[in-house]
Amino acid sequence: MPHIPLPVELPGISSAFAFRPETAKPLRELAHTLLHEPNSLLPGERELIATYVSSLNDCYFCQTSHGAAAACHLGDRDVVKQVHADFSKRTSRRS
Repeated sequence: MPHIPLPVELPGISSAFAFRPETAKPLRELAHTLLHEPNSLLPGERELIATYVSSLNDCYFCQTSHGAAAACHLGDRDVVKQVHADFSKRTSRRS
């Protein structure tokens, strides 16, 4: 639950961007770097981490959107459900 008054009509982090527009650009750039720039983790793995963190933050919008992206990248919706149930039992599919 946010501790600042956020616009309820905007989902997820979009409401925080509307509350403090000057933070939107650097936060979007950070998210882009973490999720899309070259990295040691596969895109699906990064989205899966974002899904889990968003579930800890109790943000339905973010966990759903990151979960959909993870499922798309990984080609497996069940892995997203497994991470929600118990991330510690999930193993990498890297070959």
